[in-house]
Amino acid sequence: MATAQSSKAARRRRTLSKALKANARSAMFAAIEIHNKPIFKYRYEVCTLLVINAWELALKSYIAKELKSVKLVKKDGTTKPFPECVACVASKLGKPFEPTRQNLDILYEYRNKVAHFYESDLETVILGLLKSSVIFFSEFMDEQLGDKLYEADNLILLPIGFKKPISPLDFLSNQSAAKHCSSEVKTFLESIKKSSEHLQKQGFEDSIIVNYSMALVAESRIKNADLSAAINNAIPQGNVIAIQNVISAANLTNDPSAKKLRLSEESVYDNLFSHTYYDVIDAAKKRFSNFHQNKQFNDIMRELKQNPNLARNRFLNPKNSAGTHQTFYSNLILDELAKNYKER
Repeated sequence: MATAQSSKAARRRRTLSKALKANARSAMFAAIEIHNKPIFKYRYEVCTLLVINAWELALKSYIAKELKSVKLVKKDGTTKPFPECVACVASKLGKPFEPTRQNLDILYEYRNKVAHFYESDLETVILGLLKSSVIFFSEFMDEQLGDKLYEADNLILLPIGFKKPISPLDFLSNQSAAKHCSSEVKTFLESIKKSSEHLQKQGFEDSIIVNYSMALVAESRIKNADLSAAINNAIPQGNVIAIQNVISAANLTNDPSAKKLRLSEESVYDNLFSHTYYDVIDAAKKRFSNFHQNKQFNDIMRELKQNPNLARNRFLNPKNSAGTHQTFYSNLILDELAKNYKER
């Protein structure tokens, strides 16, 4: 009898997990669809609500599927609150889930305190947080719930509008330098800085915000060190739009007899060295059947990083080569990795 009841309870949890996963998927697609509408008032407030809702459903789906001892529904009919769901899953998944947890904590704070931010335009920052959260969500759905969102729907955000583009780092530098924002906004930005410093101390390079710009080749995740430095910046940075030829591949050399070609820093990192460390990992997972992010991979990357045609460091302050930097990899990096892994 006990076995029959246990089997029935297991079926109920599987059914619940499946329904929650489907609803999570729908909520996230709704958030993306609303964000991509050309004209939509209260865009980021609504999108944040939907993204948090999608995450809450996905986390509860995971709990129903994997954490059978955790009760999702209380006796009064209410379900486990969002912060408790995040903490519960974080406790189970451990350190790899930490960047996601930090991202969700910041978005949840924005959702709960949005009324205090009405005087400041935080859309640039919130977009970076949301884009990062969508990436984390896709990875969570794939790795923990077996739902490959990227295979079913090809959702691409086209950053086209009536204002010139600006990245979250540019915004944060200027916003922090101006120091005219409210105490609530300053506290919110400080919480982003603290999250980035916390992740950096734990060895995570990528931050809770995705950087974005008008580029033909790549999008990059912001490094925690860059984000912290931007919020602390005391000098506003100007925004520049450049029109330039696109070079998608090249070999760099120190040969003085080689033909000289002048490249701007933006051209080098937008078109030649456009992949972050995690971009390489994501691409490798899709391209190689036997790929694992382990010591072997780290050793290979450490060696390839020494090749100036495969990897270059971009410094937050180009005049300080000993300062904060992020490593970017060329398109050739995957061909080099192919020497060590099997193609799908």
